[in-house]
Amino acid sequence: MASTPSAIPPMRFEDLEAFLVVIDQGNLHRAAETLGMTQSGLSKTLARLEGEAGMPLFERTPRGLVPTGAGRTLATHARRISLAAGDMRSELAEQRAARAGTVRLGAIPYLLPSLLSPLLARFFLSRPLATFSIETHLSARLVAMLQNGEADLILAARPASVPADIAWLPLGPLSMQIVCRSAHPRRDGFRTLADLAGERWVVPASSLYLRQWLEDRFTAVGLPPPRVAVESTASPVAFGELLRHSDLLGIMPPRMLRQAEGHGLAAIDAPGTSWQHELAVLWRADGYLSPICQDFRDAVVAWCEEMAL
Repeated sequence: MASTPSAIPPMRFEDLEAFLVVIDQGNLHRAAETLGMTQSGLSKTLARLEGEAGMPLFERTPRGLVPTGAGRTLATHARRISLAAGDMRSELAEQRAARAGTVRLGAIPYLLPSLLSPLLARFFLSRPLATFSIETHLSARLVAMLQNGEADLILAARPASVPADIAWLPLGPLSMQIVCRSAHPRRDGFRTLADLAGERWVVPASSLYLRQWLEDRFTAVGLPPPRVAVESTASPVAFGELLRHSDLLGIMPPRMLRQAEGHGLAAIDAPGTSWQHELAVLWRADGYLSPICQDFRDAVVAWCEEMAL
């Protein structure tokens, strides 16, 4: 008769939390300092977990602690448990605080003045006790924050393929435009994408959606990707000053050309030099979304419909 695997004994939640800190720090001493416990006490915690797992969870290397295959498996499940516990605490706290609460919000920088500031002013009229913690990043970083449980909601460009663990609602299109300084010496000759192939660019980092979408404009017509002079994870709007004082090309929402950030810049008016991406509000599909977060999500959607973002 075939034997069945022996059951793994229950693991303590606080041990799993400590284990995740060790994973993140990769060093026992730093992890113990972060947790406010002694190194020997943390070693006993890890030994207890390894005993319960029946397998080593870490390899000791000169570079620090590296998780084994079993350690990586445990870390995946431990993070889910940690997120679920955080959701549980949030839900219980929300029930105590009724309609008050905190919204951890991520947004692309462009939306802060154009959408969030006026929307928050209206939202506080009906939710005066709400609090917001807002971080601005580009879309790829925001999606990672959401999946890691660092944000409740994000306002970002919708990925071409939305991960299965994320739910979303559309907010409207975000237009992007290839731009240069108004006095660019070759501006009048920029009539096709091929005319831009020899120029040097300020572009988003290769890991970002904006960079991928820009390069797709060129490769779709058989051209090589833009020649990079500067690449960055910062918002393209942050490089307005550089574009104004150089012959580099860049990208920017057309609306910004009518604001101070776009002073001295001009759109390159040629086929294929402007395009649109869908903006969305996104949240974890299987995570707890507090009533205040739900209210703000719905307020964002209604505002964008009203203002035709």
